[in-house]
Amino acid sequence: MKQLKIVLLIIGTIIGAGFVSGKEISSFFSIFGYYSFIFIIPIFFLLYYLINKLLILGSINKINNVDELNLIIFKKNNKIIKIFIFISFIILSSTMMSAIPTAFNIKMYSTMHYITIIFIIILSCIAIYKDISFIKNLCTIIVPIILILMFIVCFLNIQQPSNILLPNIILLPYNVITYVCRNVFLSYFVIAKSSYGLKTKDCKIISLTTAIILSIVMAFVIFVELGNAEYITSSMPILSLSQKYNVLYILYLIVLQFAIFTTLISTLLTLKSFFKFKHKIFNVILPTLICAILSFISFDYFVIYLYSIIGIFGFYLIFYLVPINSFFQNSNQDIHKASQETQNNSRSHN
Repeated sequence: MKQLKIVLLIIGTIIGAGFVSGKEISSFFSIFGYYSFIFIIPIFFLLYYLINKLLILGSINKINNVDELNLIIFKKNNKIIKIFIFISFIILSSTMMSAIPTAFNIKMYSTMHYITIIFIIILSCIAIYKDISFIKNLCTIIVPIILILMFIVCFLNIQQPSNILLPNIILLPYNVITYVCRNVFLSYFVIAKSSYGLKTKDCKIISLTTAIILSIVMAFVIFVELGNAEYITSSMPILSLSQKYNVLYILYLIVLQFAIFTTLISTLLTLKSFFKFKHKIFNVILPTLICAILSFISFDYFVIYLYSIIGIFGFYLIFYLVPINSFFQNSNQDIHKASQETQNNSRSHN
């Protein structure tokens, strides 16, 4: 049961507004037509390896805040890294907050918009004050419902897919890397923190199950979006497809909010660990208010433009997690040792 809860927690932190609405899948993959299916396999292997790596790090070390995890991964305490991570999670949290009124088609800067944001602030503060236990229990209940409804909406809208040929197809491999980097980066603290006490075998099972589920859902959504190409440019393609069925649309709109909320709480939990006020309530309120103010930027702008920035740092994070980094580290150590030996020999000769 513990393994299942962690699987659902990881999925819940990844499938936020962009994923469940179908927007990020269409923006990163569906726009490239049939070529998108080829890259599902590397996405699967990247997700499996990186999630497993973070789970193992968390199972060995009891992670309480981002600084501890970053020190383990990067082997250094760098202010630039801290600032970039802080800004990235501000962007992520603000995106989730902006997605909720967008999904409800609430007019920007209207009275209802302000009321919605205030309501989100209150719920978010309560959730992150309770820490990771709240989000884990919520994901256990809501993530299976989200996945089932995603499959239902997609199944009801299956049509013959049409290929879309674009001149910038070379961007697809880049999108794969940035997409995986961003999603792993989005959840890396929560993944590591949730896995303390797990065995290596448990970590492999959890990461394998998570990667399989996410890859299958992505492939199915791409297939359906290619069969409904007129929806690809929509702000929320899968939500738009559900509008054909009144009851299903209402249900999907509700679970979309939960998907957004689970990701929002996971990113706010990461932000919370940056603040060190004596009164813990300020560590909860301040990051939530900052993101609430920035959420007045449009949802589309966040996903299309600012998410790429997060992908860059995600790539930097992954560089430190993959085996090739060990090669560079060992090479640098060998060079340093050789340099020292040369200096010693020179002194001996003198």
